[in-house]
Amino acid sequence: MVSIENEYIKIAIKPTGAELSSLYNKKTNTELLWQGDASFWSGQAPILFPIVGELKNKTYFFKNVAYQLNRHGFARRSNDWKIIQLDQNNIQCTLNSNATTLKVYPFDFSFVITYSITKNKLHIQHKITNNGEEIMPFSIGAHPAFNCVSNKETNYNDYLLKFEEIENAERHFLNGEGLFNGETEIVLNKSDTLPLSKSLFKNDALVFKKLKSKQVSLYKASEKILSVSFKDFPFLGIWAASNAPFVCIEPWIGHADTANTNQNLFSKEGSKSLLSNETFTVAYQITTA
Repeated sequence: MVSIENEYIKIAIKPTGAELSSLYNKKTNTELLWQGDASFWSGQAPILFPIVGELKNKTYFFKNVAYQLNRHGFARRSNDWKIIQLDQNNIQCTLNSNATTLKVYPFDFSFVITYSITKNKLHIQHKITNNGEEIMPFSIGAHPAFNCVSNKETNYNDYLLKFEEIENAERHFLNGEGLFNGETEIVLNKSDTLPLSKSLFKNDALVFKKLKSKQVSLYKASEKILSVSFKDFPFLGIWAASNAPFVCIEPWIGHADTANTNQNLFSKEGSKSLLSNETFTVAYQITTA
């Protein structure tokens, strides 16, 4: 575990998955990040790469060969991340393709993630480079979970998400296999506010594809806790495990397969492709109140 801090916030990163494991608001003496209680969900803020969500039958095809990837890909569970920079304001980690990754994802890549703190803002940058000769398809996503603490004064229903724009937005439903089934439902009806409730996630994550907002804030009643800004991510997932005291705000580039997918990563909605030696960089920010 490595950590950095300033007068506003302290963050920690764990070796497995280069995953954010603490976001501590020093002004309010509050741990903002879910601490991974496995009785609900053992994750905290996993990095989603080279896919986001579920593949049909956990399988895709490349050059007529079938490859299998588990939900959200392998980066989040990898022990091959290395710290390449650690200073007062930055933690930088890298994951490179290797014999293990090539068995399930036959592309030569390097992935650098940089956590930087400035005052009360955490900036998280993803930099992906195609080191091979083949065009490389991929998706990238974030999955941070934030505490929604219940006590004598507060319960889960006191929390809400506020979008920066008035939205008329529909969610896209996932079936029991985690694939889009084509069904939708209006969730934000000319509103910028989404109250949280335990029943909100009974049908899995809320997935939004056409939000105007590029920032979502978590509130406890009228008290702002934090904001997540994601201007270059076209999709957003909102999720919590059953009855869990947290909420995930998940900026995505790419998402789960549809039930009728052709299982080709190159034609998958939202998927990116890199030419040989090309690099893609994208970042999001978490700002504490």
